[in-house]
Amino acid sequence: MIKAFFSYSTKDADFVREVASKVGRAFARVDYRSFAAGGDILDSIDEALKESAAFVFFLSKAALESPWVAHEIREARFQAAMGRIKNTLVVRLDDRISQEDLPDWLNRSKYITATSAKPVAREIGTLIDDLVRQGQSPRFVGRANEIAALQDAYSSPGPGAEAQIAYVTGLSGIGRKSALTKMVRESLDLERLLVTDLEPGDTVQTLAMKLCAQVDPSETPEESLQRTKEIAALDSHAALALVLSKLREICAYREMPVLNDASGLMDNDGDMAPFVLDLIESLGKYPEIVIALLTHRRPTRQPFTARGMVQPTVVHLRPLDDSDINRLVALAARARQMSLTAPTVKKITSAVRGYPPSVTYALELVEAYGADLGASDRVLSTVGAGLFTRYLKDNKFSGLEMRILRVMNANSPLPLAVLRKVIDTSDGELETALTRLIDVSLIVPTTGGWYEVSGPAADTIRDVFGQCTRADYAAVATGLDAFLAQREDGTDFLALQRTLFRAFNNAGRASTSRAYALVTDHVQLAEQYYHEQRYERAVQLASEALEVDPTIHQARTTLVRSLVKLSEYDDAQENIAELKKRGQIRDAFFLLGFLERNRGDHRQALRHYQQALDHGRGGMAIHRDMADCYLRLGDLKRAEEHISTAEEKQPYNRYVVDLKIQIACKLGDEKTARELLRRLADIDRQEMVSHRKSRVEYLFGHLDRAYEFAEQAVAQSENIRFEVLANYAQCALRTSHVSEAREALDQLDQAFHRQRRDIRTGLRARLCIAEQDYETALGYTTKFVSPERPVHLQIRQDAVRGLLERTALSAQRRAELKAELRHCEEQLAGQDGDFDLDALTGAD
Repeated sequence: MIKAFFSYSTKDADFVREVASKVGRAFARVDYRSFAAGGDILDSIDEALKESAAFVFFLSKAALESPWVAHEIREARFQAAMGRIKNTLVVRLDDRISQEDLPDWLNRSKYITATSAKPVAREIGTLIDDLVRQGQSPRFVGRANEIAALQDAYSSPGPGAEAQIAYVTGLSGIGRKSALTKMVRESLDLERLLVTDLEPGDTVQTLAMKLCAQVDPSETPEESLQRTKEIAALDSHAALALVLSKLREICAYREMPVLNDASGLMDNDGDMAPFVLDLIESLGKYPEIVIALLTHRRPTRQPFTARGMVQPTVVHLRPLDDSDINRLVALAARARQMSLTAPTVKKITSAVRGYPPSVTYALELVEAYGADLGASDRVLSTVGAGLFTRYLKDNKFSGLEMRILRVMNANSPLPLAVLRKVIDTSDGELETALTRLIDVSLIVPTTGGWYEVSGPAADTIRDVFGQCTRADYAAVATGLDAFLAQREDGTDFLALQRTLFRAFNNAGRASTSRAYALVTDHVQLAEQYYHEQRYERAVQLASEALEVDPTIHQARTTLVRSLVKLSEYDDAQENIAELKKRGQIRDAFFLLGFLERNRGDHRQALRHYQQALDHGRGGMAIHRDMADCYLRLGDLKRAEEHISTAEEKQPYNRYVVDLKIQIACKLGDEKTARELLRRLADIDRQEMVSHRKSRVEYLFGHLDRAYEFAEQAVAQSENIRFEVLANYAQCALRTSHVSEAREALDQLDQAFHRQRRDIRTGLRARLCIAEQDYETALGYTTKFVSPERPVHLQIRQDAVRGLLERTALSAQRRAELKAELRHCEEQLAGQDGDFDLDALTGAD
């Protein structure tokens, strides 16, 4: 519990009480009581200050004349020196009093002049939230070279680089913000970072909206909407001027503005967004603005050279070396009062592999299992982000905690008041659960005073705990809409208005006037719908984003992939051609490979993938996809080569492990396949693990077991995937569960009526054969898009054979069917005639 101590004169008590009533932070205690006279009053003051992490002094003439306030200031200085008080704030109540009237140590504190209780309460709320974030930050070790490079970048920028700006690059979770925070506090005398995400489709107007919402929040949601719309109507020159004004204001508050690349700062080639280049060019006229750019990509010089500009210094953070991780493990273990042996520390260091946040998760696992078992190869068998997945799976979260994570992961940020309405439990139970999630850094406070899921955790939480239901989205939309209709004390309402838009959209309901969407919200929803296999909605949202800005690369790639999944190949190729026109050559070739792989032409797909590689496309995905193509073509050696390359890049990517299982099955290596299943269980959702177990049992001929696992996968699925349901239907047919197969096929046609028509048609034909309706089955085989595939020939052969063996036919009809049967047998010639339900799975 964070405690803030208010020091003030009793003459100012009414105003201070009003401020305290409006701070409104969960998990914080504000001590603003007046101490009763008596012999122990000084001890009471000292004890209260000893327990406080924040000290707020309300500066007035009466306060300066109060002996009790004087004592509180002296004791607060001592507690600050001891490291107990971490943040201080001076609130001037009388503008006739100068800051110089304060003791020297308070002169270095943040200083604001009170105009009303609301803005003072907002500032104190921000101070408390910052303390929560500090408490969640890992201990800091190493980075001496990177810190020195950052110090050089800001103390002595290179020739022609007048702006105080630098890139901080490195992989997510590597500690970029921690290193930057340490540098700015120790070397630039700044208090904290103020981070603003730049997302796909953002413009200079969007950046201005976000900065205004963070720095100067509106008093009411209505004012927020009005101002947002006014900023959207500004021309680029006026919007840039507003951005520069807000950046200066941030720096005046002794904060460093940071633009974080959430896929909107630069493109995949490392080229900066034009409006960001305009901003950097303008910063040369404002030396008082000290700013940083965070990105996981390497920026290119060419855009700067073309404008005659000097590229900002690039400071790249690499994974910490083993000696630094060893020290970090030891410090974190000591703080937890854990005694670890040298071999245990070594195993943890090996598992963490240079990612500081993973130390926390590793120690949580060790505590959960005990030092010996916790440090075993299986428990710490993942690295980097994979360790986090294992942590979420094995660190026994309650049902309430998991529900909170599911809801907040899909609807961030949220006020605590709205979460209370959505989660049906008592206030005490909710706050206990939420406190734990804050303590383990899964939930963090926002600069606007709300709560959200920690960014690096979002994807893993969804994979481990599942997706938010439509009913939950509807509850969030209803609760948040009511909250915004009544809320009057201001903070970052824009973030909530965006959350409201997404909640309404996911709930399938029309938005109210209180919802607001940036272009990037359409892009993000399109990506979400794609991964949920809601391809029609993905096409709609991506198209809407491209109508506003045809240059949004992420929207167009999502549109292409969704069109491919809907077999709209011509439209997909038109959009790929548009990518080529815009110079996105390597991504265009990659998507052409994706198109052909989905169309079943794996040789052509490989040609396009190789062209993408030749043009500089790298990463795990292309090698995984090439491995898949070689697997479908029967070239298992090349498949193993590419999946090994993909594994080197992302060792515990669930799609990589899944494909390794498929390759092992094709090789007939049942032992390896089952060993990999255990590895998959550590990192994938339970329904997808059950699905893969079903496929392994099926491929090795254990059909009853295959049906059992397929049935489990369906039961475990909240938003069922095509391949899970199709596999269940197939297993049901192969084990004579005909009525179950029929129900599954009805559900498949209803949920996926525009997807994978040949598989749905083939399964329908198989159902007819199981029911001995061979004529109808034969009719289905005329509807195949690709009738010459072995599986389709096999179905046609079985339908024809059934007619010949069990149906009275005319001589002519029998002769025709015998000729058809010979054709099928010749074309098959020993080829595998089963459905390849392992192709085109969730990795797409």
